Amino acid sequence: MKHRKIFALLLAAATLFSLAACGEAAAGPETTPDPTPDEGAATVSGQTLTFGDAADSVFSLSLDYEKSLNPVKTQSTLNQLVDCLVYDRLFEVDENFNVTSRVLSDWYYSKNEDSAGVWVLRVKDGIQMHDGSTLTAQDVAYSVSCIFTSEKHKNLQMQIGRVYSSAFNGEVYLATEGADNAQLPQRMSIPIIKSGSVGDEVPVGSGPYMYNEDRTALVKFDGYENSESLPLDEVQLRAYRGMEELITEFESGLVDLVVNDPTGIYNMGYGGKNEKRVITTSNLHFIGFNSKSRFFQYDAYRYAMNWIVNRDKIVSDTLDGNAVATVLPIHPNSSLYDTDIASQFSYDPARCLTELERGGCRDLDADGMLEFALSGMKVDIELNFAVCADNAAKVQEARRIAEDMEAVGLSVNLRELTWKDYVAALRTGYIDADQEEPEIPMDMYLAEVALTGDWNILTLISGDWEEDNTLNYGGWENSELEQLTEAYLGAKDDDRAQAVRDWLQLLTTTTVILPVCFETRDVISHLGTISGMSPNQYDIFNNITAWTVHIG
Repeated sequence: MKHRKIFALLLAAATLFSLAACGEAAAGPETTPDPTPDEGAATVSGQTLTFGDAADSVFSLSLDYEKSLNPVKTQSTLNQLVDCLVYDRLFEVDENFNVTSRVLSDWYYSKNEDSAGVWVLRVKDGIQMHDGSTLTAQDVAYSVSCIFTSEKHKNLQMQIGRVYSSAFNGEVYLATEGADNAQLPQRMSIPIIKSGSVGDEVPVGSGPYMYNEDRTALVKFDGYENSESLPLDEVQLRAYRGMEELITEFESGLVDLVVNDPTGIYNMGYGGKNEKRVITTSNLHFIGFNSKSRFFQYDAYRYAMNWIVNRDKIVSDTLDGNAVATVLPIHPNSSLYDTDIASQFSYDPARCLTELERGGCRDLDADGMLEFALSGMKVDIELNFAVCADNAAKVQEARRIAEDMEAVGLSVNLRELTWKDYVAALRTGYIDADQEEPEIPMDMYLAEVALTGDWNILTLISGDWEEDNTLNYGGWENSELEQLTEAYLGAKDDDRAQAVRDWLQLLTTTTVILPVCFETRDVISHLGTISGMSPNQYDIFNNITAWTVHIG
């Protein structure tokens, strides 16, 4: 019934806007380990390259021919990189999380007090597709529908809900399942394919390049806007044969561009004298608290944790600068980041201890560690902190946090778990829940979630992971926080600043999650090969007509 109502809303909106126009001249934690093309690959040290060694006579990328080449279906990060040259994105989201679009002439959000919000997108005239047709509103609506029904994007659907689309008279209408979203474009950097082509091995696109007949190369699409400014007539595609082979091919100049996750499980070692461009991401590291924790069930103790995480040191020392510290679940690059609120929660162990003492924590037996009273009895504080041991960077991050907590008198048992045991702990709230020995309650955990650029955290703070497929492993139920989050998401431009502030003030006070940092990624090319790049996390080849490529 809910789906019928949403489709009826879209149809009604399409009719309404058509008539108006006639009257006149808008992880989580992750549930799988970090993706890698080769599960058995180890980190390999790269050799230093000079400009003379860096390139052959062609520009080449690696492609995994054993995985799907369909942008809606592929799970290969290598193929997703190549997709960015073949398919336009509905929206481009830059490093400051501002949006632009090559395929739309206008977009706006329409919402009345008594109705759900609807986004109206006007497709630009004259966008050519690779088969000679012209991009239509139906193509865009179809692409949105494919993304939000695709098995590949199940995690995205689970985290942020469905987006429903319809097309009418050259316009596309989008509505979201659940809360209204006045920032929907920030999460819609999705590939555009021709209507009806999702079942094809290679759907028809409209990007700057297209596959040649045997798919060994990409060739320039002459119908692309300003195609004469494209830096290459052809991009060679080399078959991926494993991680070590990819690194070797990059070192020898047979592959000319790669993307590396320096904080991931499979951090790839490349030579230090290549050109590295750092891109921001919306992948958030955060601490989650268990609402059933004997200690962290109390607001005052979670609130005190705001001052114990030394985010700047974690980023600079533990993560080697490969992240951006954040107090809020909004990237500091975003215009929505509230610096006034963030400045209140700088690292301050003395303030943390003060807040703990206000909540009733004391060193009652002079052993140097804190205790608290529960039902009139002195209770030792023994906190179990879960982290996935498969990721060395996150383990070091968790160790640093645990050490700082110990320094103020909180006894912490850091539980470095295999991926399987870590997920089990999140889902059950206990460490080693399947063992015959007494279960160990989990009090807190370090996790990562790939947020979208609208900073929707509802999946982390509401719902049930079993029944609703959310990532609310802390088991939180806070209707006021949920309402303020939804109010922020649905707020129009004039009301958004206050809505964000209200939301963040309650979030930092309740502290059901504690943000730590946002990851970065490295785009690596050979010294002097590429200039004019402006990559972002969704499209490494953003604004490719401004590139200059030097090949031997």
